[in-house]
Amino acid sequence: MSNIQLSNEENYYIVKRDEINDVLKLPIKSYLQSSYDFKKISVLKNEPNFVMLIAGWCVQTSTLMQIKKPIDQFVKKDIFTMLTGYWSILSFEELIKAFELERFGLYKEKTEHYQLFDCNYISQVLKKYQQWKRENKMELKIEPLKNEIKMSDAEKQKIMIAAVNKKYSEYLTTNEIEEPFNHIFKELIEIGRIKMPTPETPKLEMYYQNKLTEAHAQVLREYGMKKSIDAIERNKIKEIMNALINNTENQDAKSKIEVRAKKLVLIDFFNSQKQKGLTKIIE
Repeated sequence: MSNIQLSNEENYYIVKRDEINDVLKLPIKSYLQSSYDFKKISVLKNEPNFVMLIAGWCVQTSTLMQIKKPIDQFVKKDIFTMLTGYWSILSFEELIKAFELERFGLYKEKTEHYQLFDCNYISQVLKKYQQWKRENKMELKIEPLKNEIKMSDAEKQKIMIAAVNKKYSEYLTTNEIEEPFNHIFKELIEIGRIKMPTPETPKLEMYYQNKLTEAHAQVLREYGMKKSIDAIERNKIKEIMNALINNTENQDAKSKIEVRAKKLVLIDFFNSQKQKGLTKIIE
């Protein structure tokens, strides 16, 4: 999210991916136990913007897999048909996890993509993920939890409303937004209080691009002042700095700019509510 132009699909995917990052970072046992509660593609496919989500996933994932050839639109359609059919038993979290395991070399064998991100390649990786999941569930003796008391949607919504209003209240007091705030940004988008750009909203698209540029400048300035006595950390800072200066691909730099851009958008939104004299975002 620096000066690299991202499509609306990619931006939407990135927002959704950030929402589940904590789940993806769980230890294997906790992740697999949580997987019973993941919303499957068979359900997700009926939700708004699902096509955008999968389109963004295709582009971002193929990039991470070092596939340089763009994905043909007919191939994207074929992938969508496959994922909403045979592979609809999986979840969005599992699509990301499957290819993360492939990138990190955690399967027994690597799958050659031959510079093609298509149904055949995707299926090969997902089959390995299914095998990995089965083997680890058996080894760790993981089964669905019984008699688990689940929080109702109304209770979850009540907690989220309180979280949004609390974050806004903190901003009114300190004029600052402290992490974590991704869940706040997500909720405000989902309820329509913060709008995401579309092809029909060029002014909003320009606004978000300006925020990305501002975020890039802020992160670059901050990293220019960073120092560390640890050699590994110094090398990481140097890599991020080089990516920021030269606008080259670096996931750490990209992620930091994305998070900062969200913060800037959130600050603008809170300021607009403050100017209206509101003490709460959601009643």
